[in-house]
Amino acid sequence: MSHMEKWIKERTHVYVRHGGKTARRAMVKRLINILENIAQNEKGVKSPPQVGRAHIHRYYARHSHLSSTTLRDHRLAVELLWELLNRTNKPPFPVI
Repeated sequence: MSHMEKWIKERTHVYVRHGGKTARRAMVKRLINILENIAQNEKGVKSPPQVGRAHIHRYYARHSHLSSTTLRDHRLAVELLWELLNRTNKPPFPVI
């Protein structure tokens, strides 16, 4: 289990236990994949708190080929990250 995955799973335990469990598990898995992609492509990013708006913009740019529905799902996962990090501003949106 990577550091990113461990960090997310520790903080989303309660999130997954409420609401639609299948959808929430998929959301957490999507967020882990996004963070691992960012860590792999962005120099120096080792943990979720280091992820900023610029990293998210570059992530969307690398994945601009995805359908608008898939990008929406990724945006929702990034919004979950922002909630977990207690950030008050909104995360960046993909350009569709």
